[in-house]
Amino acid sequence: MRTVILFLGCLATCVSVSALGSGQSQLGNVKQAIDQAFWQSLYGNGGTTLYCGKAFESGGGALTASPIYSSKQLKSAMRCVTDRQCTIMNPRYPYIAADLHNHYPALTRVELVRRNAQFGELGDDVSSKFADIGCDMKNSFQLVEPRDEAKGNIARAIFYMHVEYDLPIVGLIPMFKAWHRLDPPDADERARNDRIEVLQGTRNRFIDDPDLVDQLIGD
Repeated sequence: MRTVILFLGCLATCVSVSALGSGQSQLGNVKQAIDQAFWQSLYGNGGTTLYCGKAFESGGGALTASPIYSSKQLKSAMRCVTDRQCTIMNPRYPYIAADLHNHYPALTRVELVRRNAQFGELGDDVSSKFADIGCDMKNSFQLVEPRDEAKGNIARAIFYMHVEYDLPIVGLIPMFKAWHRLDPPDADERARNDRIEVLQGTRNRFIDDPDLVDQLIGD
């Protein structure tokens, strides 16, 4: 049985990549970004949910846009409570919250569990609580472990938010690096990166050059 990897808070900033990014500055309204850019443009022809690998033809009540770097984690990192307060304290907040690189389609039922949990690795004796819908995502003790095919996408989204917005990585950096290597960028992720560049003008450098992860401190 593997040991449960547990972590409680934000680790120190670990940027060692040649230069911090500047983030996106085109989408400044989260609701509009999700309703229009995300569902209508990025996934207008359907897609696959991240955590469960379920194909869909269009967005709807059973689906939601899941922020990988969660809203709770973002507010904690920025030391604010409400969206209004966060925006007053940091005018970049709406753009950070709306960044499409940080959002993936998810089943609403699964996101309700995911949004209050951190990513981690759970023992082999922990089974998926979503087995009834054929979803291989484990959760226990406020931790969730996604299916292997989603782990790299998650790690690269977190690395992107860290480098573009100087946000602390919440969790174990070596684990996320291992996830990145376990599940390298595939054709769908690279195509998504291209479409997001058109919509908001930024790319995820860790998709374009996976070896950049070696420049992040934390082994």
